[in-house]
Formats: sequence, structure tokens, C-alpha cells
Amino acid sequence: MVNESAERHTVLFDEHRALGGRMVPFGGFSMPVQYESILKEHDAVRKRAGLFDLSHMAQYLFTGADVAAWLDELTVNKVATMKPLQARYNIFTNERGGAHDDVIIYRLDEARWMVVVNAGNAPKMLEYLTSRLPASVEFVSKHGPNANIAVQGPLSVGLLAPYVDVDVAGLKYYTCVECAVEGTPAIVARTGYTGEDGFEIFVDGEAAVRIWRALLDAGRAKGVVACGLGARDVLRLEAGMPLYGHELTEEITPVQAGLAWAVKFDKPSFVGKGPLQRQAQADQYARVVGVKSVEGPPLREGYVVKCEELPMGEIRSGAPSPTVGANVGTALVAKAAAAPGTRITVEVRSREYPAEVVALPFYKREAQR
Repeated sequence: MVNESAERHTVLFDEHRALGGRMVPFGGFSMPVQYESILKEHDAVRKRAGLFDLSHMAQYLFTGADVAAWLDELTVNKVATMKPLQARYNIFTNERGGAHDDVIIYRLDEARWMVVVNAGNAPKMLEYLTSRLPASVEFVSKHGPNANIAVQGPLSVGLLAPYVDVDVAGLKYYTCVECAVEGTPAIVARTGYTGEDGFEIFVDGEAAVRIWRALLDAGRAKGVVACGLGARDVLRLEAGMPLYGHELTEEITPVQAGLAWAVKFDKPSFVGKGPLQRQAQADQYARVVGVKSVEGPPLREGYVVKCEELPMGEIRSGAPSPTVGANVGTALVAKAAAAPGTRITVEVRSREYPAEVVALPFYKREAQR
């Protein structure tokens, strides 16, 4: 059962403690930030595979003929064009064009849909969606009863395949399938948040411990490890993937975040379309860029970014990157300082360190392995 106290526990909480996980509050849950070390977990995912507990994220199920049209009005990307068993990245926006949350929408069949919401935004999104729910749409929250186990890395296919009754190797990127994992009904999606190949397993919480243990035991001899939020954050940052509250907020729009590819202005209407369209056309907005620094301490949120001694913005995310071999991060800066190659400085405790604006992502994996 899920602990309903102020700091909730996923069904895998005891597994994390048994593995020596260092637990921290995150999104209303007590989650492992790391086990042995962030570097070792990062290395496992880039070279072998790692397991993540993502059960803190909310799984919302919607059923009805009108789901697609309803979600299309609330999000920037297209929903109705999705085919059964397709997944698609999307963003719920406010009237100003800022982001309520960025999500993955899964179309399970003609009438059934799943929306996976960031844990920290779950209460806000639950209220937002249920208060606008059409009478013709049925809603069920699986936030708590269901688990989500992510298997990420180049060995993920071989690790997962023996436990699934379908051909996961043939599953295309950003698609999903309803199947059995270890004999338990589940949804397996070829999605992830690391920049590597991998899968997410959505399953009833009662089966999660058994599946988690089976996958860890099977992969241990090959260097597969459990991974925490720390490694996940470095992995997603290297891959140029946004983290809500950093690259996206109620004030930072998808256009500013470099996610204009997901904003479909040819949709007849959606919340925030007008402000986003005007922002994109004017092209004078502050924007999220990549930053690389080979000197000084790691980049951290809130550090001031300067160009030619003038303040131009601030760091939004940052971490030492084992893949790049430098401190990397994102910054929200004025257009004048946004071009790749621009020399900037980052102010840390009244001292300025040289850095450079670079194109995102910092890392992109090779073609399907």
C-alpha cells in the first residue's frame, strides 16, 4: 500500500532502503536520489542498463469517444491524430502560454488513453483536469496503486525481453503495447528520460516488487544497477530534455524552452495559442540555451549569466557531465546572448567564470543498437 502521509512512499520504497538508497523528498514522495554513486549509475545507463522507480509520477486514465478532442483543446501538440498504441510528448498550457505540465500521452485503443503527469504537478493537474472533465469522459487515477519501472540503456531490450510475452525488440520508439510482464497485465512503452534506448513498465503495484527484483537479479552480472534521481537528472540534462520547474514553468513557455516543434499552431484552438503565436512571431523572447563551462564550480539554478558584462539571464539547470567532461547546464537568456558560440560568464558568489553557449542536446545516442 502507498503511505498517505505528507511524504508518500512508492510500492518499491522498501526495495530502495534495502539497496542502500539515500532517500530524499521529491514530488511529495520519499525517493532515492542515489544508491552507491551518481557517477556509477550514470555509467551503467550509458553503457549497460539501469532501473528507475518512476512510481511517484501520476498515471491518469481517460475513456470515451471525446477524449482526443478534449485533450486537443488543453494541449499544444496534436492528440486526435495519434494512432492506437502510440505515445506522444505534450504540454498543458495556461492562458498566457506558460506550462501547467509536460506529459506523455499514450493512446491505448480507440477510446482509452493514459496521461503520465509529473509527480510535483499531480495535485495541480488532478484539479485542473477533473474540473474540466466532459460528462462523456470517464476518469480513473492510478496515482499510487500503479507502479512505473523504467529500464534504460543499451542492454534494456535483452534484459526485459525474457519477462514479456510480446516482441519488445520490435516495439518502435514512442509506441506502447498491452502485454504481460512476469505474468501480470501491464503496459510497456518504448519511452524514457535518459537519452538512451529503453522502456517504461506500467503495472499494478502488487506486482512491482517481483518485477523489480527479477530484472535486477537478471542484470546484476552484466553491471545493471538500480538508479536514483541524481543520475536521472544528469542523463536527461545531457540529452537536452526539459525538467518541469526548471526549463518549463507557469511563466516559461514551450516556445522559450526550445520546444516549438511540439507546438502545433495549425490546430484550430488550444489554451494559450494566441500568446504563444505572438511570442513566436515577434521572436524577442528570452530562451533556453545550453551552457558549457570548463572552469569553476558546477552550474546551479539561479546563477546569473552575463555577456559583455551585462546581465542576460540565469542558469536553470546544471551538473557536471561525465559524458561531456565539463560542467553543463541550461540558461534562460536574452536573444542577444543565445547564439551557439557566444562567450558568457556565470557569476558564482560574486566571482565570474567563463562559459560558452552551446547547442542542445549535449549528448545524442547513436542509431538503434
